[in-house]
Amino acid sequence: MVEGFPHKLRTWWENFTPSEKLAITRRLGCLPMLFKITPDKHVIRALIQFWDPDHVVFAFKDFELTPTLEEIRYFTSLKYQRMGQIIPHSQSGKKFLRYLGLKNEKKLRCFENNWVSLDYLYERYGRSDSYKLFRKEFSCTLVHWQVRRPIAFAVALLGTLVFPREHGYISTCICSVARVLFEGVDGEELTVVPMILAEIFRALGKCKRGESNFFEGCNLLLQIWAMEHFHQRKNMDDICFSNIDHINSFYDRMKEFVYPVGTDDWYEFLAHRTSDQVQWKYPLLPRSPAYIRCRRFYYIELIGLKGLQPYAPVRVLQQFSQAQVIPLRANMRNSEISFGPNFEVPRAREILHEWDNILTIDIKNGPEKEILEYQIWLREDRNSISPEGEQGFEDIGTTIWIRHSRLGTKIVTPEMWAQMENIMRYLDNAGAGPSNVGASSSFPPPA
Repeated sequence: MVEGFPHKLRTWWENFTPSEKLAITRRLGCLPMLFKITPDKHVIRALIQFWDPDHVVFAFKDFELTPTLEEIRYFTSLKYQRMGQIIPHSQSGKKFLRYLGLKNEKKLRCFENNWVSLDYLYERYGRSDSYKLFRKEFSCTLVHWQVRRPIAFAVALLGTLVFPREHGYISTCICSVARVLFEGVDGEELTVVPMILAEIFRALGKCKRGESNFFEGCNLLLQIWAMEHFHQRKNMDDICFSNIDHINSFYDRMKEFVYPVGTDDWYEFLAHRTSDQVQWKYPLLPRSPAYIRCRRFYYIELIGLKGLQPYAPVRVLQQFSQAQVIPLRANMRNSEISFGPNFEVPRAREILHEWDNILTIDIKNGPEKEILEYQIWLREDRNSISPEGEQGFEDIGTTIWIRHSRLGTKIVTPEMWAQMENIMRYLDNAGAGPSNVGASSSFPPPA
């Protein structure tokens, strides 16, 4: 977990010319502005206790919440729609040095373990005179060094603040990510947004399961994400006149938010929040369609830096100002896979194909509330699995059963009946099915 902003990284950024900064922000968006966020480890530690790694959501008192692709875009100003996901590659120390125009430093043991320090990168690329000072270590020309300098900064920024490792180690594989952001692949621009979100999910899961004590995701983005959602504003003046850089202007929007102090206070604050005490949708969230699910699965597979991560925004439709229905649900454990030291991405072509054909939903102005049946399902049946092969976002079979057996109503819409027929055909083919579907199958079809 990042607990303080490295001074050298900020100095490095300030040493760039305005034109160089503009070129970097075209690739990294507003990520360089993360140095203006004061880390709060207590909110992260409290949030981890509410994380549900099986469903990839925070499970609070009477609602679920999760960071979304659209919200990461909101903060970072990084695009992701109609752009491919980045596939990370292993990067040996030797390849790392050669790409950056440095001679092979056999005496540096860190490169044998595929990591580099911020100090090493800063001394050789952070100052305008670094090339002159370390001329003997470079195998490239000054022009080549000037071209590589912004990429070296991107490696340092991503490895320090976005994909941090314990002891401040920066993984050399991040160079493959930075290189794609600046150079593309076969003339195509790719996006780092899914990777940022995947690594936040991965870090939450590892910490919740007790597999790691170090949060390897971007805790700064997670921190401001949570504070934005739990600060309900009485007016929108701070939003309407907010800078388009939503990281830089974060504290302007939070000036009336009374922060809990310490992990225990944050836990008590979060434990007592109810669904009507949440800022469900960020007021300036772009109204472009939101990514909701793949055509094959009820969730989306994200390619992270160290593994695959499932993502199920169908469970948090209110974050897009849509009424929250009982979502279609699947067992997502098979989609949480670590790459290992060789960075072998399983089913890469299939995942990228699904990503290119993603299903979306409109972001409305809102706000919208959940349907009545949702709260019953959330209390009593949120761990169940939906039948495979359903279209849309709602588990209509479960909605009908709850409406009939728990709420005492037999109102079934034509859309519900059409999906029920699909469910019954699925169950007939499978030869089995949940008892709740059988209970609702006696309803006559609506006229």
